Amino acid sequence: MPRLALLLLFTIFALLGWALWGLYRPFALPAPGTEVPIRLGASVDASIRELHRKGLLPNPMLFRLLWQVEGRPPLHAGLYRFRGRVSMAEVLETLRAGRSRPLLFTIVPGMNLPQVLQQLEHAPYLDAKGIPKAAQLPRLLGPMAATRQNAEGCLLPQSYRYVPGEPALTLLRQAAQAMQQTLRQSWAERAPNLPLHGPYQALILASIVQREGAPLAQQQRIAAVFLNRLRIGMPLQSDPTVIYALGKAYDGHLQPAQMQVQSPYNTYLHSGLPPTPIAMPSQQALAAVLHPAVGDDLYFIAKGNEYHYSAGFAEHQQQIRRYLQAGVKND
Repeated sequence: MPRLALLLLFTIFALLGWALWGLYRPFALPAPGTEVPIRLGASVDASIRELHRKGLLPNPMLFRLLWQVEGRPPLHAGLYRFRGRVSMAEVLETLRAGRSRPLLFTIVPGMNLPQVLQQLEHAPYLDAKGIPKAAQLPRLLGPMAATRQNAEGCLLPQSYRYVPGEPALTLLRQAAQAMQQTLRQSWAERAPNLPLHGPYQALILASIVQREGAPLAQQQRIAAVFLNRLRIGMPLQSDPTVIYALGKAYDGHLQPAQMQVQSPYNTYLHSGLPPTPIAMPSQQALAAVLHPAVGDDLYFIAKGNEYHYSAGFAEHQQQIRRYLQAGVKND
């Protein structure tokens, strides 16, 4: 074999060996734990630049070559965390398999719409640039919200998974769809003879039950109190509706004068339900409203997690006198 051919063959094997060594040799990361966001819709070039910037690709060109040899697999969006020593081949396999750290956005039961939107703005790696204004949301969140004056109450409290760069509106739509499905199914399985005209009214009352802050074990009986009041045309007289009406004017303590705030949400001044929900109710609060406890209670007072119910006003007054000295919330 001519010397030139041997030299060429040696060079090829040397280059191949150098490439394999570079791709499969584990190297120490610049930090004990390195986190890399690969954003939704990012190009391969942008992903490689980000990996290189984080110190995970000593040789980006060699990494790209391996990616091409492997058939140009998609580099899945996600938040990736690498520890200890890692090779460029392992980096490619991790992104190819989408083994990313989960990012979760959680809507807590009882949150109102402004709180949800504010939390979205601070969710790490979420694309919050396109968060719509609250007034624009009803027409963007599907049929349940589209016919309402606002989107309050239309998002199901739970955790939603997302990837870096995902639009905030995508999560809002997922939450709205989840609530719509939950409400539709819950309404279809409701107890008979409820004084509610449609699933949206159930959503409104569930939000009030939620904001009353009672433990789950008490929600069915509290729901029964409010439903009994609706049956006889008695005002709901729920403090959380007044707090919602006050908005930013509420400083954590309801003053006597504030109980007279002129608002359709003030259930001390107006009988029936307020025009919209006042918060995002949980599935459990919805179930409590649609499957309430059986009884004729019209009043309750609470001392911590201890609740006392009564069917008449005289009995209610007696309970107030009995427990008021210890600081009792009453409705």
